[in-house]
Amino acid sequence: MSAFRTPFTTCFSLLLAGGAGMLSLSAHGDDASDGVRGPLITISLNTDIRGTNPGVGRDANTDAVMHQIVESLVGYAEDLSIKPVVAESYAVRDDGRTYVFTLREGLKFHNGAPVTSAEVKWSWGRYLDPATQWKCTSWFREGDDSSSGEASVVTAIDTPDPLTVVFHLARPSTLFLDRMANVQCISAILHPESVDAEGNWVKPIGTGPYALETWKHGEYIELQRFDGYLPRSGAEDGLSGRKLALAERVRFVVSPDAAATKAALLGNQIDIFHNVPLSSLEDYRNSPHTVLDQSPTLSWSALLLQTRDPLLKDVRIRRAIAMAINRKQIAEYNTYGFASVNSSAIPVGVASHTAEQDKWYAYDPQKSRALLREAGYHGQPVHIQTNRKYPNMYSNSIVIQAMLQAIGMNAQIDVLDWASQLSNYFAGKFQLSAFSFSALANPALRYYKLIGSKDVRPVYQWEDPRAMDLLQKALNTYDTAQRQEIYTELHELMIEDVPIIGLYNAHTATAMQDSVRGYRAWPLNLPRLWGVWKSDWKQSP
Repeated sequence: MSAFRTPFTTCFSLLLAGGAGMLSLSAHGDDASDGVRGPLITISLNTDIRGTNPGVGRDANTDAVMHQIVESLVGYAEDLSIKPVVAESYAVRDDGRTYVFTLREGLKFHNGAPVTSAEVKWSWGRYLDPATQWKCTSWFREGDDSSSGEASVVTAIDTPDPLTVVFHLARPSTLFLDRMANVQCISAILHPESVDAEGNWVKPIGTGPYALETWKHGEYIELQRFDGYLPRSGAEDGLSGRKLALAERVRFVVSPDAAATKAALLGNQIDIFHNVPLSSLEDYRNSPHTVLDQSPTLSWSALLLQTRDPLLKDVRIRRAIAMAINRKQIAEYNTYGFASVNSSAIPVGVASHTAEQDKWYAYDPQKSRALLREAGYHGQPVHIQTNRKYPNMYSNSIVIQAMLQAIGMNAQIDVLDWASQLSNYFAGKFQLSAFSFSALANPALRYYKLIGSKDVRPVYQWEDPRAMDLLQKALNTYDTAQRQEIYTELHELMIEDVPIIGLYNAHTATAMQDSVRGYRAWPLNLPRLWGVWKSDWKQSP
């Protein structure tokens, strides 16, 4: 029987009751010796990357590869706090209008050039230029962001000396560091040789423990250990701690078919299968040569409700739907017990998710039917948009349809291609939509994406003026306790208003050869290949 490793961060080691009994602790130690070096670690990707320009042509797989190559000034630690990465330290001044970063001395780019404040300013000047098409330029430019006006607007970047960078903001921003640390819009510190003389992208020349070596489209991406990398002292800590490149090369193998990837792992052709389908976990538990590691994630599966729809604008209908949905049953059925039921915008396991965030409507079909009668519902069709690209969304929609039909609603499923469903999400063109949100570590960022006027941006799910006011208070509050009180008020108001029905925070699982050491799943669901080695590697002299 193979072992199942528990998540490294105890803050997130949360399992559904009943699921925990299925797991056994790994007998393998995960502490790597500095002297252990080896030739190659291989890991699967279910699709090819979209490009090598961090935060520009991106998706989750592209981000996974880029985080081995590039680093930002700050990044998320294992507990999702923000810590320095390229920076040695930072200070917030002028009531949140000025951020001063001191760079780590002795850092080098992959081309051997020293890291100085000049390259930081160049990198950020490039991100702030709309021509770069960086996905999150709007967060840092005046007039580009949402109706709340809380863009972390950068007005100037000063470099008083080679190791000091000063960011000046138009107004205080409690989200500035979180946005800088965002794992999707990577604010990588790059060397100017990453582009050619005309400014065209060439390749990432970053500061990470690995450098890009080869990208064979549709087959693999291979990275080479950067021997000039200067690790931090201390322990590994998310994206911010010590990073020891123990493998000489890391190869991301493009393997779209899960069955083929499973065969490759069981046949000892790859070392790590990232994002294993939860339906196949038994195959790895029953293999004598594989180990499983799992963690809750920050991704959030939800049912979107269009509050401007002629039928759904009646809050009684929305509440009836909430009472008709058995969230626990959906989570257990569609994730094989590996999910944390959650209707709060704040993920289960983070410090801001308290008992108050666990409150929601109890599953009560009888009360649901009564509310429908009170609202005058008489069989109007209710359409649930979904897609087959993401099985969790499709599975959620199937179960939700059955639950709504059980209370007498004429629930119908519209299966769209993912691009069409996503386009409808941004345009607000749906009644109900089975959807999932990607990981966001800061609760304010999640609320920020949910709350706002649909007249300004149809993508907003919740346009109650009371919610908008509370969000503004949260964005202007640096005190943790006060912000927590606001989050509690927001969740109470969400229960009253039902603009969205949260279902669960998904879990992720990784299968690997039992010789692999040092690999840990974590809530941001990014593979980290530094500190990873194999027990059959010989000790370096």
